[in-house]
Order: sequence, then C-alpha cells, then structure tokens
Amino acid sequence: MSKTRSLAIIITASVLAAVMGVLLGFSWLWFDAEGAERAVYTREQMTIPYWFNTNGDETIVYNEIVTPIRYGSSANAVGYLTYTPTEIISVQNYAMDTEYSSSSYTISGNQISFPYNNGMPYMQEEWLDGLNIPSQYQDGSIVNASYNDGGGTNGGAHVVAENALTRTNFIVVTYSYNHTQQDLGFSTPEYQPENYSNLLAKLTAGEPVKILVFGDSISVGASASSMMGFAPYTPTYFDQIKNDLVARYYGGDASKVTIVNASQGGEASSWGVKQLMQSAFDKTGYDLVIVGFGMNDGSLNLTSNVKIFKSNIAQIVNELRIYSPEADFVLLGTFTPNPKSIFAGNHEDQMAELEDLANKLNISTGSHKSGCTFVNMWEISTGILAKKQANNNVGDTRYQYMDISANYTNHPNDFMVRLYAGSILSTFVDF
Repeated sequence: MSKTRSLAIIITASVLAAVMGVLLGFSWLWFDAEGAERAVYTREQMTIPYWFNTNGDETIVYNEIVTPIRYGSSANAVGYLTYTPTEIISVQNYAMDTEYSSSSYTISGNQISFPYNNGMPYMQEEWLDGLNIPSQYQDGSIVNASYNDGGGTNGGAHVVAENALTRTNFIVVTYSYNHTQQDLGFSTPEYQPENYSNLLAKLTAGEPVKILVFGDSISVGASASSMMGFAPYTPTYFDQIKNDLVARYYGGDASKVTIVNASQGGEASSWGVKQLMQSAFDKTGYDLVIVGFGMNDGSLNLTSNVKIFKSNIAQIVNELRIYSPEADFVLLGTFTPNPKSIFAGNHEDQMAELEDLANKLNISTGSHKSGCTFVNMWEISTGILAKKQANNNVGDTRYQYMDISANYTNHPNDFMVRLYAGSILSTFVDF
C-alpha cells in the first residue's frame, strides 16, 4: 500500500481501573480510485464464511490466524488450529508475503509446532505478560495493564497491544478439514432475506444504498490491519460488506454504496442514545443500519443491567426508524473480550436480550416492512476458542485469545473481522 491512515489510540479508564486501548481512524476501501481490487486474496476467500467453503466432505478455512507460543525455555513454539486438518494448503506470516515450507513445521492433530529459532514468527509467553519485550516490538503502542488474567509470568498482568508485538508474531494457515468428522462448534447465522426486503429490493434493482454503522470501537474498525496501516491491509468488516455488495450488485461501481460511520471507540449504548437524541449525525435515508454496541457495556460495567442495555438498543432502533422508516437493521452481538481478564463481563447475557429484541422489532410482513436481524458473534468467537482449547496439550490456554484478537483484550483480528463481515452478509446474501 502506498498510503497510510492516521490513527489515535485513546486509553479509557474503566470503573475497575482497567485500561483499554481504543482505536480511532479511517479505514481503507478495498477498491482504489479506478475500482481495482487491492488484496492478497480474492473477495470470496476473504469474506465468505469458511463454513460455506465446502467440497464434498471437506471444508477449507482460509488464512486462519494462529499465535505460536514459546513457553519458558521450550525448544518449540506451539499453536492450535480450530479443526484438525486433513491437508495444510499454506502457512504464511501475518503480512502474507512469506510462505513457509512444510519441512519447517510439524502438525499433530490440530497443533502446529516448530523450533522457536527457525525463522517462523512466534510469541514468547512473557512478552504478552509485559516482560522482556524485544525492542523491535516496542513501537509506542503497548499499555501494561496490571490486572489478573488467571496466571502468567507477571502476577497476572498482561499487555494491551496494537503494535509490532501483535502484528508480526502471528502465522496464517489455510487448510481443509473433514466436516463430517468434526462439528463446527457453534450455530451459524441464519439466512433470512425476508428481513431485508427493502434493502434487497434496491440492491437487485441496482439503486444506490446508504448504510449506517453505529457502535463502539469494533464498529469504528478496530483492529483490521487496514485500519492499523499494515499488511495484509484487510478491510474493516463494514468495508468488506460494501466491497461484496459493490461487486455482487453494481459491477464494481463503489459509488453506489455509501457508508456513514457514526461509531465511537470506548462508548456504550447509552452514549448511542444520547447521540441520536442530540441529532449528532444524519439520521435520514438509510437502507441498512448495523448497531454494534455491547463490548463496553459489559467490559466497562457501563450497563451492568442487560435489560437497560436492551432498552438502549431498542431506543436506537426506534429513533432511527422515525427518520429512516425503510431501513433494515442488524443487531450485532459482540465477540468475546479476553475471557481470562477482568474485561470479561455480562456479554453472554446480552445475546439472549438482543435476539429477543430483534424478533420483537422485526417487521417483515404487512404493508410497512423494516427488518431486524440478530447476528451472534459471541457464539462464533467463543465456539472457535473452545475448539482450539479442547485439544491444547500444553496445559495453558490463556494466550489462545490472541488467535481471534489483535490487542489481546477486546478488538478482533483480521480473521475475526472477516467473520464479522461474512456473518452479517450471510443473513441476506445467499452464498
């Protein structure tokens, strides 16, 4: 990429005296000014959820992120795939510009291991605990947060890092697995095109659409690599949605899809209600609204009562419907924060409330239609972690959260960002 985007890291103190890194900035579009794709893999490989990538009994998982950990003075670094592979297609670095030969690593079940000093990326466990981090990984974006994550080498402290430490020490693995012998680990989002009748009518007619993204730092775009300004420049989840719609319905004409992003890092659903009541941004003319609060409501204890959280989300939907009566809505259930840290809160309880609310607010029949659909990223993220941890034979599963997070705390990495996009799309696009 020839350009970078400026960003700011805002550190928000919670009532628990924890520290959260909140990323603000602008995201890359996946198309340049001439509409040419800028990516190291295809749109289909990037955005379509892997459970659709099937051929007979085999499912291909493209570019799953794995964090190989070297524990103590062990000779090897080890990481875990979500599923036991039948074939390894490629193993690359995070930037996806270096591929490692099969002689460099060993696969045993769902474990990948290799000598820590063979040139492949790895993470030393103490680095994630804020100890002895090499200078090349200290580029000014590490926050040491002294709270207990259930163990470790530094009294429970661990880093909140969105920098070289966490962007250079992953590997990405493309592999196939037999889905008849291994369960997926979670329920997939349901295809519900009837909830998007207004949006789909405009898409199929080739009419321009306007999309609002309204939530916390995850919906700002944290921590897609495009937002951070480093390879492989994976687009934010909402830009991936735009890219798919542009290619699918508009022949590559990106001007047909307008995205307004009114999200703010570090904020909760009560802030969202205030923004709407104060008319802080344009509320008119939307065809799709993605509401993505919840992480901070639970993690920062800002909305300890999930009924209040539910009421806030209902107010947001109802207020926007006054100004955008034809809009269809997505209520986005947040992915899990680090389950071993004090950022873990009442997020799981939010899911039942959001699902119930979506069902109540869904107007998919009658003369006036405005759909409302729940997308449960909590279940997908916790399901993936559970699969990885079930076969962990190292005896320490705390660090595996890095496989789905870019900051070890509460921001999704590229793999999870891709699943955000694909999961939302799969509720109204027939993959």
